[in-house]
Amino acid sequence: MLNFISILMNKNKIKNCFFLFIFSVICLCPMNYAVAYTEVMVSPVHTPAGMVIVIVDGLGAPYIYPEHTPYSLAGEPLEVPPFYNLSLLAASGAKVSVVRAPQTYTEAGHSVLVTGDPKALSDTVKIPMSTIYDVAHDYDYLVFGIMEKGDFSSMSDEHDVMVHDVSNSMNNPNMKVEFSSAVSDNIICINVKKIMEEQSLMLPLQLQKSKQASQERYDTYNRWALVTASEIVEYMSKEAPSQKYILTVNIGAIDAAGHYRKYSGYINTIHGLDKDIMPLYLTCLEHNIAFVFTADHGMGFTSSNSKGGHQSDTYAIMNESQMIPFIVHAQDVSANVFYEEYGQEDIAPTILGILNLPNGLKYSQGTQIPLKKYTTLAVRGPSTGTVELWTNGNIIQTASNDNNYLFVGLDNEKNYTVKYIVEDNKSYIFQKEIEPASNQVVVFNMNASVSDKSYYWKPRYIVGAIVIILINIVGLLYINRTLKKQ
Repeated sequence: MLNFISILMNKNKIKNCFFLFIFSVICLCPMNYAVAYTEVMVSPVHTPAGMVIVIVDGLGAPYIYPEHTPYSLAGEPLEVPPFYNLSLLAASGAKVSVVRAPQTYTEAGHSVLVTGDPKALSDTVKIPMSTIYDVAHDYDYLVFGIMEKGDFSSMSDEHDVMVHDVSNSMNNPNMKVEFSSAVSDNIICINVKKIMEEQSLMLPLQLQKSKQASQERYDTYNRWALVTASEIVEYMSKEAPSQKYILTVNIGAIDAAGHYRKYSGYINTIHGLDKDIMPLYLTCLEHNIAFVFTADHGMGFTSSNSKGGHQSDTYAIMNESQMIPFIVHAQDVSANVFYEEYGQEDIAPTILGILNLPNGLKYSQGTQIPLKKYTTLAVRGPSTGTVELWTNGNIIQTASNDNNYLFVGLDNEKNYTVKYIVEDNKSYIFQKEIEPASNQVVVFNMNASVSDKSYYWKPRYIVGAIVIILINIVGLLYINRTLKKQ
């Protein structure tokens, strides 16, 4: 190695010292990119083939949950008709009775939903590993979006393929399909893009059959998103059944109706959604696709004959603006009603839990809602090694020949110990106690605390680090000396 360095120095001091400097820096820097992983089943569980997340813009939970009564700002109870299909979805799935949005407007609502950060805005979504989509991508999921609203640029960038209304108009919609260059040669994404493009051409023709600002036009606008979603689920289930994915569907007309068509128009548009939601739900049920129904924020009204609002201080304090629905249908999620109050920030970690993915969200402050009786644990080591999972003094699972492991099916009422043995030096043992009340990630690295490992450094690592530092010093000295001679 020293002869090699000597030869490089003699040939071109400045060029090769610079090369050595860069080379040594690269050696010291960790590489960060998605890698394959080994899944270990602790107990038998079912992972959905994918997930559809329906985000209904502006839908307040008090308008569709029978245990709540919506009130106007003046304090009068607002009359609501029965919504049969939405009630059926709530009664037959897992329903959280009270979920509050910390920020009651569209950009923030969508940002909180996907990051688990109650203060999230669009800039938060841009940060790597901040969203459910980042975590899903890390585990080879594809991400699709049908966004009538909530389509700000950072949200668009999270999706592999996405269609959104750039005009945000039900009178003259302009549906544009965005396609990530990262999946430009992915045949599945190419075909999903074609479905979105074909459906986009149909929407103006469908809307022309009804008068502008009519109830039928509002219903048609929402129905288009639901039908397009069903087409994508059918395609994925038949043509790419092994490819997991998340499809986010944003329904935009209910929020618009609240702002422009008074309370009666708002309720009538919810009624239209109630009629049209079941085909998408049944398609998901048929193909083992998890179905999540929620909203970005609600809607408040000053009276039963007024237009609504949600963002201003007047409306933002109302239950009707803050409280959003959260209903889940998925395998291993039992029908139940959760009456404990949760925040919108709790939805992101809960979504990852439904998919048996670890909560690797960078800024999440949310708590995973206990919809399942088990959790998932990701374990990542500094290099290839063997991982052991212990409980009550007994080893229950072990796996080798990887540095990225996913343990699925941990009992959320048990305590576990994780041990990680580095393959090329088995005296190197990392260890950590965990309480798997929620999905989580444990990362073992050379900078871990003393309590997380048995030994800090291998002797040859110390020698290697010293050699690299010396190379840097020698290189910089040569550069400095040569520059002085010029």
